[in-house]
Amino acid sequence: MIACLRNTVLLLVSLLCSILIQGQQQELSGIVSDPNHVSGYLPTFFKKEHVKGSPYMADGWLRGNAELTYGGRLPESGKVCYFNFDKMNDRLYVTDGISKIWNYPSDSVSSFTLADSNAVLSFEKDSLISRTRFLQVLVRSEKGYTVYREWITKLNRSNFRDEGYYTTGKNYDEYVDLFNYYIVYPGHRKFTRLELKIHAIQKALRSESARLDSFFSQKSGSVDANTFIMLMQYLNEKRNG
Repeated sequence: MIACLRNTVLLLVSLLCSILIQGQQQELSGIVSDPNHVSGYLPTFFKKEHVKGSPYMADGWLRGNAELTYGGRLPESGKVCYFNFDKMNDRLYVTDGISKIWNYPSDSVSSFTLADSNAVLSFEKDSLISRTRFLQVLVRSEKGYTVYREWITKLNRSNFRDEGYYTTGKNYDEYVDLFNYYIVYPGHRKFTRLELKIHAIQKALRSESARLDSFFSQKSGSVDANTFIMLMQYLNEKRNG
C-alpha cells in the first residue's frame, strides 16, 4: 500500500513539472515570435531613429529644365515637367506630375536647372574638370573666372553604442553633403580645386593679391560659399571694368 501511494505521488509530481515546463516553453516561444524581439540576442532598448538628410537635392519635385546630350530639351514644348537630382549617382529624375517618372544618367544630360521659390540651381559638365560629374555653376563669365561647386553626398551609418554607463556615436543613418570648389581661370584652359580658406584662395589667385588684400582686410580664417561667390563676382567686375 505504501509503495503504491509513493508511486502515485511521484506520478503527480512528474505531471506537475511537465505542465510547468510546457507553460514556460509557450511563454518563451511567444517572446521569440514577437517582432520586437529577435531570437538569440539580448534584450535591447535602443531604437534607431529615422534617416537624416537625403541622397536627393530636394524632398519633393522642383520646377526646372534640362538640355539633353542628343540635342533635345525638357520639358518639351507645351508640356510640364518636374525634376529632382540624385546627388550620389549623378542621375536626373523627371516626372510629368501625373503618373510617369523617367530617369536620365549623366551621359544623357548636358546641363539642367532646378528651381523653387527661394533659389535657382544650375548644373553642367565641364570637360576641363570632368566629363561625367555634374558641377553646380556658382559664377559664370566668358572673359573672367568661372566657379563651380561639386556635390559629394555620402551615407554615414549609425554607430551608436550603449556601454551602460555611457553612450557613443549616433543612433541614426545620415546623408552628409561635402563640397569641392573649382576656379576656372580666364581663357578656360586651366583650373584649380581649392578649400574655402583665405590662404587657399590667396594661393589660387596670386595675380589678384592687391584686390584680395582689400577684400579680406576685415576677415580671417575660413570663408563661406556666399562670401566666396561675392569675391569672384567682384574680381570679374574689376577685370571687365
